Amino acid sequence: MAMKTDILSQVQLTDLHDIVREAGQIGLSYFGKNIKNWQKPDDTPITEADLAVNDFLDARLKALMPKFGWLSEETVDNLERQNCEYIWVVDPIDGTKAFIKGLAEWVVSVAIVKDNRPILGLIYDPIAQILYFAQHGHGAYIINEEKQRVKIQPSDRDNVHEANILAYKFHFDRMTTRSNYIWPNMQYQIVNSMAMRVALVACGEFDAMVSFTIKGEWDIAAADIIIHEAGGMITDGLGQMLVYNKAEPSLPHMVAAGAKLHPNIIEHTANFNFPIDNIFNQ
Repeated sequence: MAMKTDILSQVQLTDLHDIVREAGQIGLSYFGKNIKNWQKPDDTPITEADLAVNDFLDARLKALMPKFGWLSEETVDNLERQNCEYIWVVDPIDGTKAFIKGLAEWVVSVAIVKDNRPILGLIYDPIAQILYFAQHGHGAYIINEEKQRVKIQPSDRDNVHEANILAYKFHFDRMTTRSNYIWPNMQYQIVNSMAMRVALVACGEFDAMVSFTIKGEWDIAAADIIIHEAGGMITDGLGQMLVYNKAEPSLPHMVAAGAKLHPNIIEHTANFNFPIDNIFNQ
């Protein structure tokens, strides 16, 4: 019997879609301009746009579901969230580096997590005007500005060799050297936003995504439910499901792919010498 996950009414769900779209438009109003940006203590970038979008989402999402906990990249963490049945997991702008450079590789990412797993996710690309959406047990879709829904699914490729993968090739080069392991030939491309990478795999535009650097739960939560509902998978590099709403909200190495390809990539990544221990400079 499926877990009951329809926690939002249809009206609330429509409101949520509108909120995420409006957040994207706020981000877009700053995009391509000479905006203020600086480095956070963890040496990752932040801009005034990140904060503006975060403030908007903080107000609107908490008003929509006041009892939900809150975890956002741009909000000081409060571990009271771990006492909540549901939490919002938010990345106001995923792909801040690209945003600063004026590259169309950033999105707004919003998820609801229950029992350490995402049960609903939205990723909005305001430049392409596409909303990726999934809810547990209901499939995954892209929704355009006319509110037309198209069901998505990953590629059905099962062969790792020459697969079209979103990843940094130099990361693989370092991992193969460190682990003394020969990795199959693949076709490498990259976009800055982690959420966008997984969404592009979920809708079959790329065969897989592999990441070896530590990410925040906010980077992946919405993408996680979207790719699973699309019929694909995302796990760590050893094939274990990702866990959310942890005291330290970080995630390790990750592999996302269609259901046929995913286990064949894991056969290879499982031979890598994890953990990474910050050997990469991304």
